Amino acid sequence: MKYFLIIAFIFCAGTASSQTDTTRKEFLGILTLTEKFKEEKNWTPETQKIVGEHFQRLLKNRKEGVVVIAGPTDYQVNNPDMMGVVIFYAKDEKEAHDFMQQDPAVRNNIMHAKVHPFKPAVR
Repeated sequence: MKYFLIIAFIFCAGTASSQTDTTRKEFLGILTLTEKFKEEKNWTPETQKIVGEHFQRLLKNRKEGVVVIAGPTDYQVNNPDMMGVVIFYAKDEKEAHDFMQQDPAVRNNIMHAKVHPFKPAVR
């Protein structure tokens, strides 16, 4: 199970476009597992399929230049510090919130999402 989670959250690393886009701002998305899915026994093949869709969405958005980087903390699912991080671009807070809420794992109540404005200090 841990192996699958690591794959599902694997870092989509890379550098952002060299062009400065002043119409988009960076945001930090924090994904945490809902209580039910903090126990491995509750992970079904359907749950794994949805988390796979979550991962494919991150990859697609990375390729399109929306996601800068994404990945998990390296903990077991039942660890209270387990979370995923997504740094991404959006034009405003509403678009950023919508982006995170449209994630398949969030829509299917596997994960909760929070969004924060993000201002990188070091690149």
